[in-house]
Amino acid sequence: MQELGFNPTRVDKGNPISVIIGSMGEVLKVDHEGRAVGKVSIPFPTQPSFGAVSSGRWVGAWVERSLKKACMGAMSLDLESGDGRGRDFLRAGNRSASEVLPDSCLWTRDIEGEPMGVSSNNGKVTFGVLNTGIYMVNDDASEIWRIPYPQWPELQEFSSVDSVVDIIHTPEGIAIWSESGGISLVSEHDGSTLMSRALRLPERIIGVRHDEGSGWMILMSGRYAGMMKSLDSDIEILKLPGPMMDSIGTGGGNWIWTGWRHDGKVNNGAIEIRERADIGISILGERVLTNSGRWSNHSFSE
Repeated sequence: MQELGFNPTRVDKGNPISVIIGSMGEVLKVDHEGRAVGKVSIPFPTQPSFGAVSSGRWVGAWVERSLKKACMGAMSLDLESGDGRGRDFLRAGNRSASEVLPDSCLWTRDIEGEPMGVSSNNGKVTFGVLNTGIYMVNDDASEIWRIPYPQWPELQEFSSVDSVVDIIHTPEGIAIWSESGGISLVSEHDGSTLMSRALRLPERIIGVRHDEGSGWMILMSGRYAGMMKSLDSDIEILKLPGPMMDSIGTGGGNWIWTGWRHDGKVNNGAIEIRERADIGISILGERVLTNSGRWSNHSFSE
């Protein structure tokens, strides 16, 4: 497989198409084995901060803090997205954020605040706006419901800096996770709260992964990660050589992962870790995408 030609920061996964995001705002569609589907494009004026793939679309969100502009846009996975008009266009005159996006966008939506988390399911998109609220929109960006921004009294000392880091659809509802360890499960139907709790963690959360057979894996900013069987179960803390960047559940509470110069797995409660020479950004199939844009086998691939 060829190198990407840019430095990736994450992969917004879908089936059968996923979307790789680059550090300079690059967007590249790939198949389930990481082969490019189409060309690299730069549709947004800044790196997309959050994104999700569902129902043949990729929905991305970006923010330009210096200009106080933020926007979301939906792009078809079947068509070339094309490049946007760039940051200079956004700076010139009193332009709306959505004007910079390529004309191929299926829809665009200006956001009055900083987007925090994006999740998509069956064409519906759920996203947060920092300290404002959680929103669900349909497949043409019309609002279905909105709820207040989650609050966790146990984490009150972090409230001024806490932000939503992941929004994940599950069969039980939509799980909203904050950097400081807040969890809120809300109804997909109307956003009503089904469950809320706060975890006390050694480090801030940088991402969360869910697998129906394995439960939850909580990625943290340093040398720890956490595993939970369900949202209301106890958490098991894992000690790692460095940050975990991506993880995939393999059923029965087992996981594999990649991260800062290591790959790992937990199988029947036993943890194994092997060094790697680079930084694994994401796992796709049995391959690891590194921060240099290269592909390699996962250390525990069969």
